[in-house]
Amino acid sequence: MNFILNGRIVELDAATVRARVLPSLPDSIRTHWVEIDGRRWPPKQAFRIATGLIDEPFISHFALRVFQRLGFATSSIPGEIPQSAKPVVPSPTTPHTDEDALEAFRRLDLFLASNVLTPTLAALEAKLNGISKAAAADLGQTTGFDEDLVDAALVVRERVGMLDTLIHAGVITQVLPMVLEDDEVVTKRPSLGAGNDPGRVFDLETTHRVAEFKLSSWKGQDGARQRALFADVVGLSLDETDRRRQVFVVGALPVAFLTTSKRNAVKTLSKGPLRIRDAPGLTETMTVSEFTAAANIEVIDLRAMMPCLR
Repeated sequence: MNFILNGRIVELDAATVRARVLPSLPDSIRTHWVEIDGRRWPPKQAFRIATGLIDEPFISHFALRVFQRLGFATSSIPGEIPQSAKPVVPSPTTPHTDEDALEAFRRLDLFLASNVLTPTLAALEAKLNGISKAAAADLGQTTGFDEDLVDAALVVRERVGMLDTLIHAGVITQVLPMVLEDDEVVTKRPSLGAGNDPGRVFDLETTHRVAEFKLSSWKGQDGARQRALFADVVGLSLDETDRRRQVFVVGALPVAFLTTSKRNAVKTLSKGPLRIRDAPGLTETMTVSEFTAAANIEVIDLRAMMPCLR
């Protein structure tokens, strides 16, 4: 069988695996293993010996899949449902090991350090437009977007999938004592995480203010972020009390968008919920900055309070 690793085509078969791996002694097994003629090996060790790819970065899951396709029994891969064609010993409770996660981080970092993702994707999209099956197969061998990269990204996502929520919760927790006034009290549980709780309309609601926290890092091409941020601004405008309306952002770009943008407000909300598209005071000709000012929304750059944000 052939497979692609880091843009390189590698050919491997079961007989070659046996011929190259069996004369060596296996290292101790930690979590994952591949069984070759009755002896178990750490999959990364066996993979490197079998392929000769001593310095190529990859994670153990990739090696396990290669061995499974060659007909060898292996430990299971966390989160995967074993298929009948794979001689896999079920182990559904086995987590991703720290070694897996560290290797996955290294694999992603190596790829991202040598590829600026947005222009790389744009170039790849152009190449894929109108491509044939054979040409797509050839292109897939040279892009670097191989199965191991996807596997590494999945491991990292599983490890840090709640990272945005953690940052959101941490920022609100740290900023709260900086903004609360002496006679001000939080009146509802702050919305520290993701979710749609109809009882908690705003991220922060106190006796003195309603506030939203948008912590995305803007890069200059931020259409989706603009729509989401402005939707929150319009949502703040729907508060019928006389409390202060505040939106906390990170950096000069979102501040400038809300305070100077000439983008049409209604068009910016075209994909938003109906309740905000029909907000009082919103007209067909109004710009984003005009609505933000008319609704008395305070736009606050959080970097003044937390310089670590970026």
